[in-house]
Amino acid sequence: MWYDRAFAFHEGARILGHHKGDIRVFLFNAAFSIELLLKAINAANGKATQLSHNLLDLAKDAEIPFSDNQNATLELLNEILIWKGRYPTPTKPGRWDNFYDNVLEKHIIRQRNGKVGITRTNPTTVPTIENFEVLWDIANQKWSEIQTDKYKIE
Repeated sequence: MWYDRAFAFHEGARILGHHKGDIRVFLFNAAFSIELLLKAINAANGKATQLSHNLLDLAKDAEIPFSDNQNATLELLNEILIWKGRYPTPTKPGRWDNFYDNVLEKHIIRQRNGKVGITRTNPTTVPTIENFEVLWDIANQKWSEIQTDKYKIE
């Protein structure tokens, strides 16, 4: 059940990732699909289902070795999942400052060339469709391994 819903939101995110409109729709679906996949993995491993939406905690519980850049992507998707994808402003005090001062800042590259400043997103951490698919593939591989082990005939 968890996996089927994760897969459906994954497919939706893949379609929305190519949409030219508001990117938050893609990001929310991408984040939600990852959350559901991580919960599927944890449930398949016999772990109690968390009511939390914290992607970093769910990934840790699923014992998936994401890289530092991938964890940064998960952290940004986590904020999008919790509030940025749903509301124009945070629902809890302090979230706005934390998001812009800490979470989002990890995805910004600032360079100076003389008097000219350049600001751009970090292509290795920002949740693009490509980075999302890498996260999905890593977690989905873990899911496949669990299913293979579960039904292995000895």
